[in-house]
Amino acid sequence: MDVLWNAQFGFAPALALALLHSLWQGALLAAMAALTLRLLDRHGAALRHTVGMAFLLAMVAVPSLTLSRFWSQPSTEVNAGILPAMTAPAIGATPGVFVQQSNGLAAALSLLWLLGVAVMLLRQLGGWRLIRALERHPFQPLPPEWQQRMDALQQALRISRTVAVRLADDVVAPFTARVLRPVIWLPLSLLTRLPREQFEALLAHELAHIRRLDWLWNALQCVAESLLFFHPCAWWLSRRIRQERENACDDLAVAACGDAIALAEALADLERHRYSVPRLLLAAQGGSLMKRITRLLSRPPARTSRWMPLGLVALLASGIAIATQLDPSKHQLPLLRIESSTEGTLRPGDYREITARGLDKQRYYRASVDARGRITEAYKEDGTPQVIDSAARSWINEVARLSVPAPPSPPPPPSAAPPSPPLPMTEGGPSAPPAPPTPPPPPSVADSADFKSILRLVAADSAVGKRIGNPMAVMPDSIDGEMRMHGSNDETGNASLSFVLSGPQGLARIVVFATRAQGIWAITTLDVQPFAG
Repeated sequence: MDVLWNAQFGFAPALALALLHSLWQGALLAAMAALTLRLLDRHGAALRHTVGMAFLLAMVAVPSLTLSRFWSQPSTEVNAGILPAMTAPAIGATPGVFVQQSNGLAAALSLLWLLGVAVMLLRQLGGWRLIRALERHPFQPLPPEWQQRMDALQQALRISRTVAVRLADDVVAPFTARVLRPVIWLPLSLLTRLPREQFEALLAHELAHIRRLDWLWNALQCVAESLLFFHPCAWWLSRRIRQERENACDDLAVAACGDAIALAEALADLERHRYSVPRLLLAAQGGSLMKRITRLLSRPPARTSRWMPLGLVALLASGIAIATQLDPSKHQLPLLRIESSTEGTLRPGDYREITARGLDKQRYYRASVDARGRITEAYKEDGTPQVIDSAARSWINEVARLSVPAPPSPPPPPSAAPPSPPLPMTEGGPSAPPAPPTPPPPPSVADSADFKSILRLVAADSAVGKRIGNPMAVMPDSIDGEMRMHGSNDETGNASLSFVLSGPQGLARIVVFATRAQGIWAITTLDVQPFAG
């Protein structure tokens, strides 16, 4: 199967559906996160950080599960969704010819998301490149007297790993890097600019990041931000997580060095010399420094902004509106077009043409069925006739899977019959009613709309497609069985049918039992048997 074609016409609709559903899913999770964090105001910042990370990762996991569900469900369900892979068959310009086209909006939405993720990941890698560049620049180790204090702080914070501290003129703010071999980078000017207590408090703060494995949490957060770059609720929650991470490290630093005022004064100095740093770095000046200073000095309970609940409700409502009301039929792009004389399985005299303009090549395929049920095929790539090999056959099968139309809606109940006209009067009274016309012969089962609906379900079955391939054709005079309808409007019924289908990979007898409920057919059992002729 062509990877580019599969991504454009197969995977893109499922991804686009998952992205649209992620709007209301993310808004709902963010509302739950805001409520939970509000209830945890009087608990530790470390707990709020853990809860926030859990909700942020859920904002990635839930759409991923939605994508998996859309990607694995039958084509009839995907094509009945918000952004179907193929539009419903419609009568074309030629009477009796059904035409289907792909929906280019799904591919465009998926491509925009992929480009956005790529840009965000490149932006996040700026911090990694900065660290790699610093490794090649000269630096100085921590002075011996400070190294002793550093060892005492490590022991107080129960850090058993070896931590390297490097001082450099190229570093604009304190930050921590790496997990297995952690490194603390400090501006060389801090040794002369800050008093001893403040420098020690900053050192304890950076060690707290190492103690909490914040480098790993921050990396996961950067990936989540890249995947959810389009969602404002994800950015709000991510900012809150970074704030709680710094608060948790402040708490550990104060517990280790025992001086909250010194740390607050050190943060105030960093605020006066604030520089922008990449998000991948864990800097001591991360988050809102003024909020952290106020928290260290007064410890007021954090409060959620008043507009946040209203904003989450508005986004949740808009996401649901998009998921339920969006009509992509106005934005069709003819990237994939199918023209056929029938909606489902081909019968004698039917044909099907497929024209596809993919990302790498243009393809054309035509299949026709003669009076004896034999299929004739023609296949071209970029206008050049080609042999239908396994790759081309896989492409034809995938198009057939995507183009299976969704089950029709149940028919509306019939309106009340109009009253019979009065009988004509004669001198002797009402005349006798005229003799009713001779009823036409009952229609063949093969010509009924119910049989065609069952055929569509059979054609969508993976076992049938694997056995005989696509396109499929019904062999003439091979249909046997019966279909029975019940109820005043034929809204229920059952069918027991047997017929022969032919395809590029041979013949097979199909034995199918189906039931009808509320005007919709569903297959209960389907058996694919070999047929010798």
